[in-house]
Order: sequence, then C-alpha cells, then structure tokens
Amino acid sequence: MGLFDKKYCDICGEKIGLLGNRKLDDGNLCKECAKKLSPWFEERRHSTVEDIKQQLEYREANKEKVQNFRITRRITTKKYTVFLDETQGNFTIAHNLDTKENPDILSLSDVVQCNMDVKQDRIEETYTKDGKTVSYQPPVYKYEYYYSMKIQVRSPWFDDMDFQLHSFAIEQENRAEMMEMERVGNEIIAALTGQAPRMQSGMPMNQGMNQGMSYGMNQGVNYGMNQGMQQDMNYGMNQGMNRGMNQGMQQDMNYGMNQGMNRGMNQGMQQDMNYGMNQGMNQGMNQGMNQGMQRDMNNMQQSGGTWRCQCGAENTGRFCEYCGSPRPF
Repeated sequence: MGLFDKKYCDICGEKIGLLGNRKLDDGNLCKECAKKLSPWFEERRHSTVEDIKQQLEYREANKEKVQNFRITRRITTKKYTVFLDETQGNFTIAHNLDTKENPDILSLSDVVQCNMDVKQDRIEETYTKDGKTVSYQPPVYKYEYYYSMKIQVRSPWFDDMDFQLHSFAIEQENRAEMMEMERVGNEIIAALTGQAPRMQSGMPMNQGMNQGMSYGMNQGVNYGMNQGMQQDMNYGMNQGMNRGMNQGMQQDMNYGMNQGMNRGMNQGMQQDMNYGMNQGMNQGMNQGMNQGMQRDMNNMQQSGGTWRCQCGAENTGRFCEYCGSPRPF
C-alpha cells in the first residue's frame, strides 16, 4: 500500500483527506471522529479501533449528563471554568457547559488527588556595554511564574485533568495576580476534595497577605524560602550592597555635618580672634594717642603754657603769632 493511497476511517467509514488521518494502533481515524473524543484523552496512538468505538459511545451518553447538570457553583480561571453540581455530587472542567463542547461529567468521588503546581522561570538581567551584552556582578535575575492544577481522577479514558490557571507568565512584581491565582487554586482544591490545599514543587502555601508569598517564594533568606541557595546568595549580596551603600551615604552625611560644624566653629573662632586683635589694636592706638596728647598737655602746663614754633618764635596760643603754623603736640 503506497503512502498516498486513499485511506478510510475505521469508525465512520468516510474517506480521510490529505493530512487528516489520525493513526490508531490497528487502523485509521478521521479528524472529525477525533474531535468527538475526550479533550483529556492522550492515548490515541496506542488505542485500537474497538477502544475508540467504546469511548465514542461513552461520549455520546455523556451528552445527557451535560443536559442534566445543574450548576450550583462555578470557579472561573483564565483558561477553564470548574463547574460543580453539588446536589448530584458531580463536576466538570470546560470552557462552556453545552453539548457542543460535551465536557466530561465526573463524580467528585472520582477525584484521587488535586494539587496546585507552581513553575518558576529564572531569567538573568543584562545590560549593553560597548555593543556587548554584559551580566551584572553579582548576577541579577527576574522571575516568572506559571500556576497550574494537577487533578488525578479515576476514569477508563484518562487519568488526569491538568490545566494551567492563566494564559501568560506572571512576573514577580505582579503580586496581586499571583495571589489571585493562588486563591483560585486553593478554592478548586477545597471544592473537589474537601481537604486543605497542598502545593507541589516544594512551594509553601500562602501564609498571609503581609508575607507576600508569591513574590517571596524564591527571593532569598529574608523571605524564609528555600528555593535555591544561589538565589538566596544573590539576593543577600544585593541587599548587603544596598545596605552598605545606604550606611556609607549616612556616614558621609554625618561626616559632612561634623566637618561643616567644625569648620563653622573654627571660622567663628578665627573671626573672634581677628575681631579681638583689631579691637585690641584700636584700643591700644587710641590709648597711646590719648596718653601722648595728655603728656604733651602736661608738658605744656609744666612749661608755663608756651611753645616754640619752627620759626623760632615762642607762643601761647594754638597758632604761631608770627608765621601762623599750628602748634605741634
């Protein structure tokens, strides 16, 4: 049989178009029949034609369960919605609860285990220097998180119903989004199992809003987490550098203030000394001049009040009576 020979679906008997064949263990399946299988079914290639026929019978009977499903509670995520019919003890996970999507209706007693898993991606931050990409020293990382549900069930057609709670990565700064994903995951766990939630991958559960669990999971020893010694070391080194810079700035400020105070005190003392010296000099000069004048006056009084001018004349007044020169003191 050639590669391009016509193939027919072993389920519905219709001819299978180009690239439309879904290979089975012992036959062929068209894409239209494959669409009718459960979305959680993953063993098609290892299934026989008889296995597929039995599942399609189950899927057809499931439509009646969808029509009879009475929603008493729904938990909405950004990917799927968990619908619960608590009166009948059933649940399903779907985009839409209708016969077109035909989501598998299971009993809550079929849930074996339900956990929330958090995957962390670490991305190193770099900068450009001289046209080259350079790492920070010590390395600096940013983190992205992916929240998903791991639900193990008892079903003849599939063993698990795993799905992600959101469509895009959540960055470490988006604490509100992480807290919301955790809240939704915990609600799903409690609704499907009635047990306290548990988280896989070694991640501790939310310890309260004030602890900021989502961001703190892998950010270092200050947040009390154990998700990588290297991350803790990097975080601690960065914190230490920042703390050292802050302490250095504080010391510089204190030093500057002390220097300024000392400089101001020294300048004040120097000004006081200059002022004292000037004052002393002025007082000394004035005192000396006054004393000199007093001596001259005393001498004048002792000499009878006369004085000899440079012209040789003797006088008693302030000016020479002959040449008009002022009296020297």
